Amino acid sequence: MPTVVGSVAVLAAASGTLTMPAAAGGTLTGDLLTAPERPEASEREASGLDTVVAASRSLQVESAKGMEAAHEATVEQERREAAKQEARKQREAQRWVSPLTSYRISAVFGSVGAWWSGTHTGLDFAASYGADIRALSSGEIIWAGYDGAYGNKIVIRHWDGTVAWYCHLSRILQRSGTVSPGEVIGAVGTTGNTSGPHLHLEIRPHGGAPINPQPWLAERGVTP
Repeated sequence: MPTVVGSVAVLAAASGTLTMPAAAGGTLTGDLLTAPERPEASEREASGLDTVVAASRSLQVESAKGMEAAHEATVEQERREAAKQEARKQREAQRWVSPLTSYRISAVFGSVGAWWSGTHTGLDFAASYGADIRALSSGEIIWAGYDGAYGNKIVIRHWDGTVAWYCHLSRILQRSGTVSPGEVIGAVGTTGNTSGPHLHLEIRPHGGAPINPQPWLAERGVTP
């Protein structure tokens, strides 16, 4: 028996086709052992690179989303602040103030006397000669000059359409343009038909007939 096996081995060797079972999945052909197939190194590197690129892109997308959200939050905050500032600005522009800081009421609306051709059409604020006269609120000066019995007069159309006459001024400090609440526009005087230094104030809603200034001012938080 050993002789037969040896003979077979010799014959196989002579023909060059000796094949034996390979260990661990390999195949032995002739005198060469072929190894199991494995991914090429370049393929492994490409696969790893793809993973890194995908992760990088994901981070970029997340970062972009975060930056966009932060930008939107900043824009919204700026919008809110601008809205608050505009609201404060509007409240300030629509504020009403007294035309004088120190005075006494010397004649009221509807009074009758020798000083007036009919009933009194305004409210008189007696004050020191030359005292500052202030705009009741924001508005535009639509007339300024000398007007007979009213003396030096400034007419302002205020932001709500009310037209106010400021009369008997010793000086006109502003003759045109816009004014803000409390801005000094002139000075107390005795020009025109007066018995002493005072401001004659008339209130004419939308430029119409004069009304009693006292309740009108009180409605706006100004108590003469």
